[in-house]
Amino acid sequence: MSEKTNKYIEVEARFRKYLLANDLRQTKERYAILKTIYNMEGTFTVDDLLNMMEIQRFPISRSAIYTTTQLLVQANLIIRHPFSSSTAVFERIEDSSPRSYQICSHCHRITRIKGRDLAEAVGAYHPRRFNVSHRVVYIYGICPKCEQILNKRLKQLSVTE
Repeated sequence: MSEKTNKYIEVEARFRKYLLANDLRQTKERYAILKTIYNMEGTFTVDDLLNMMEIQRFPISRSAIYTTTQLLVQANLIIRHPFSSSTAVFERIEDSSPRSYQICSHCHRITRIKGRDLAEAVGAYHPRRFNVSHRVVYIYGICPKCEQILNKRLKQLSVTE
């Protein structure tokens, strides 16, 4: 069996345990959503998930996806990122290694930071009497493209005055 298959079997077992512990129904739709998420790479939205389910010809309602993603967040199998106030962005939790993102405050472009220094610094922090399930760092600022646009606008304003 591949490592990806083993990881999915482990995740499915954790989800089943969560559903049983909370006296929730185990439906084929919930497991199909979970499997689709674990076949996707990177971040995703409810719309992305709905599109993937349609491509797989698995009929499912938007409300079932919303409900299941909430359950998966509560079960610590996926994380809901606070990237945007209008659209929920999710990502599966692979392991406890830190994830870092830089977010442009102007254009809202999200870039995953893959540098080791930040990941090592965040990973080195071990809080006392607190069990860490995952670590995420968000760094907000202005991307070079937006900075260039904003500087151009400032120059134009100063010339016209």
